[in-house]
Amino acid sequence: MKIFDFRLRPPYKKFTNLGIYGNPVCNESSPQKWHGEPSQAAREKSIDLFWKEMDEAGISAGVIIGRQVPDDTASVPNDDINDMAKAYPDRIIPFGSLDVSRGVSATMDELERCLAMGFKGIAMEPAYCMPPRFADANVLYPIYARLEKAGVPVVLTMSFFQGNLDYSNPSAAQRVAEDFPKLQIVLAHACYPWLLHVVNLCIVQPNIWLLPDLYMLNPDAPGNQMYGEAMRWLDGERILYGSAYPCYNLKQAIRDLDRFHFSEEHKQKFFRGNAEKLLGMKLP
Repeated sequence: MKIFDFRLRPPYKKFTNLGIYGNPVCNESSPQKWHGEPSQAAREKSIDLFWKEMDEAGISAGVIIGRQVPDDTASVPNDDINDMAKAYPDRIIPFGSLDVSRGVSATMDELERCLAMGFKGIAMEPAYCMPPRFADANVLYPIYARLEKAGVPVVLTMSFFQGNLDYSNPSAAQRVAEDFPKLQIVLAHACYPWLLHVVNLCIVQPNIWLLPDLYMLNPDAPGNQMYGEAMRWLDGERILYGSAYPCYNLKQAIRDLDRFHFSEEHKQKFFRGNAEKLLGMKLP
């Protein structure tokens, strides 16, 4: 089975300026360092080695997501995402990114530019805005409305890394999901550490998707075993595989999931089927 990785940050253009490509690389620093295995591609910031590591891990393609935050040095412009999607169309599904700190009008203009470039999704990190925003902040509602109308999913990064714990509480995402019932909402980091809450939110909110990435992958992450329980609880629906590379070695990520003993049906959904359903397309 070909694996589709829903969260990749490859060593390409401005991605390499991010802190996750620092010295040491993300998966070699705390809290990952006690379990992480090095990636030569990440250490050398080599796109050729990156493709090699993807092939060795059995990953056929994946989503790359831009990053817009108030600090330009910590951002990846949407033009870089577009360039990579054009250069590697058989391996990359492009998602743009927005930061409402730049003003609602300017953000809406950038959203229209992303849609015109054919991006398949949009990502935001509301708690990193200036000032920090909850996922259900009123300034974000025009964005949600436009995405719902366009049939384009939104990825919201929500975890303890994004501001205080209030900002990762899935209740805010639930209110957005209720207000925009046709908008598909992917929760990157799956609101960690609000595991019990967010898993059961998926039961009652059919437009919420989970992208738990490294908090599911790492057996040292407190509560990680609950994701195995969640796979059965949700019958494998609306949980997406993502490595969060370079914060996880690609081959190690696949290997570490063996401990959950997923059924073949759930593996098919998790590694590919759910992504195809969300994006409404046959993936490479």
